Amino acid sequence: MNLMETAGSLAVQFGKVRNAKDAARGRFFENLGKFGFGGLGAVVVIGLCFLIYTIITKFILDGSRVASGVLLTLFIIFASLSFIYVIYNESRKEGRSSRVRDSEENALSVLPAPTTGKFLTDPAHEPVPSVVEHTTELLRSQPRKHKS
Repeated sequence: MNLMETAGSLAVQFGKVRNAKDAARGRFFENLGKFGFGGLGAVVVIGLCFLIYTIITKFILDGSRVASGVLLTLFIIFASLSFIYVIYNESRKEGRSSRVRDSEENALSVLPAPTTGKFLTDPAHEPVPSVVEHTTELLRSQPRKHKS
């Protein structure tokens, strides 16, 4: 339906909805989320390293269940790598969509403001005549004869 032009004109007419205070609050929570996600990632990596260390010492170096220990270690490593790959792809998609959105907003912000406050400067015109105008003048009437 190509609503980008409509969105652009609305953005130009109404300007930015968020004020500077909302933008600062949004940046604060975004940074807080990145910090929390980074901390969670560090804890998960440390936990996975501890889990792999435990599997290696209890299963493989003990010599009782070497095959199970190797399979479990490989499973943990490849599951972690797959999880990292999914997170990386999602962040790339989000980054691409935000870059596209930012470039569209920048393109829309340079649009000139519409000149809707001006009157039309069309020359005055004569209205189109109706089809039935002046038709009765062409009718000829005969005087009636009265019966007495």
